[in-house]
Amino acid sequence: MIWLTDAEGRTTYMCAEWYAFTGLAPPAALGTGWTASIHVDDRDLVEEAFQQACASRCEFTLQYRLRRRDGTYIWVHESAAPSWLPKGKTFLGFLGQISSVEPQRRGLIATAELQTFQAAKPVGEFAPITALDAMADHLLMARGLAATTTAAHLLEQIDELLFGLGCELARQGTQSDTTGNIH
Repeated sequence: MIWLTDAEGRTTYMCAEWYAFTGLAPPAALGTGWTASIHVDDRDLVEEAFQQACASRCEFTLQYRLRRRDGTYIWVHESAAPSWLPKGKTFLGFLGQISSVEPQRRGLIATAELQTFQAAKPVGEFAPITALDAMADHLLMARGLAATTTAAHLLEQIDELLFGLGCELARQGTQSDTTGNIH
């Protein structure tokens, strides 16, 4: 599941998969609406970590419980990377990904890590529906791999591709602003 924020951390795009999973109708997730679907025991940690990431404009990874449309909760893994205008001067917001955590894992707790990006392959009801969401998932996974291998020199190019993809997702989400900094 793919999402975008603006520079202030307000969600400006949430993919169709998220709405189908939670059973909520667009535009419920926009702004800070997405937090209402987080388990009450995990919500404060997730909101605080998200606010810290927004303030420091750093990548982050979260693990928490997300409410499914039938009212049950499923553990999810979420990672996001900051998005910058080319040349890294203007912060636009975040491009993030939500994936399910393996159901057989026991003893899970909500966690938050700043300065860490760990993309996971989305499967099942978390798998992308649109071609743009699928490309975003793959680029986010590539970014995670490049950052932890000898391919770190490719991060700038991957980030530029993510920027372009984020712009297109924002355009399709009909969320724009007059500054031209569209996500």
